[in-house]
Amino acid sequence: MFKRILVAYDNGDKAKKAVEEAIEIAKDGNGEICLLSSVKMPGFITTVTTPDMIKDLQEDTRKYFTEVLKGYEEKIINEGIKASFVILDESPGKGIVRYAEKENFDLIIMGSANRGTVERIFLGLGSVSNYVLQHAKCPVLVVKG
Repeated sequence: MFKRILVAYDNGDKAKKAVEEAIEIAKDGNGEICLLSSVKMPGFITTVTTPDMIKDLQEDTRKYFTEVLKGYEEKIINEGIKASFVILDESPGKGIVRYAEKENFDLIIMGSANRGTVERIFLGLGSVSNYVLQHAKCPVLVVKG
């Protein structure tokens, strides 16, 4: 049914559950999994730091996610499933939607929002999962706690 599965990964507990769910779905349908992360910093961070600090933070984040996603890629391959990963330099919601459409994924799996109402109001942080649900052209599975 779902052959090409994109998993949005942000290192939260719900994202880890999303990977496990993707493995089960891919096993059932002889599918393949691509893990996606973004190193784009939220707008409020860019207003309180220097460009050099942002660049360093993005480089450190990229290195971190490369190691984490390589580990998951290996785990998925050991399950007999084709796997890959990509790290984007764009806002997570828009990046997930754009990449899923460009690469013709059949399903996006992601964790539910990790932020509370206060954070969304005062920090201006929207829900990535909500954005993806509203804009993706393929089905989206949101994994909750």
